[in-house]
Amino acid sequence: MKGKALASIAALILPALGFAAEGTTGSSSDKALFYGLLALAAGLAIGLAALGTGIGMGHAVRGTQEGIARNPNVGGRLQTIMFIGLAFIETLALYALLFSIVFVFTGIFSGRAGF
Repeated sequence: MKGKALASIAALILPALGFAAEGTTGSSSDKALFYGLLALAAGLAIGLAALGTGIGMGHAVRGTQEGIARNPNVGGRLQTIMFIGLAFIETLALYALLFSIVFVFTGIFSGRAGF
């Protein structure tokens, strides 16, 4: 199941990388297709990051609640550890958002960013 999901993601992203290798020397329709695929990849990255972090946060909260139910005396310590873990998990979604914004708005693939 995971292999099929990764293959479908790769099928969406790999054409954008092919257009990135060409640069901006193509026609305007090629540029439009490239930036459309780039926007699609950025949206897909945000969606997958939100999905992954949501699942991770759900597992963390479930584990903490089970631990508190088994041993209520350590509930405060477990909640503290859970909140620190949730902060780390949430930063992964923020990194995906940051990278998507950088890729879409800085022109990193078009040569305008100085690379």
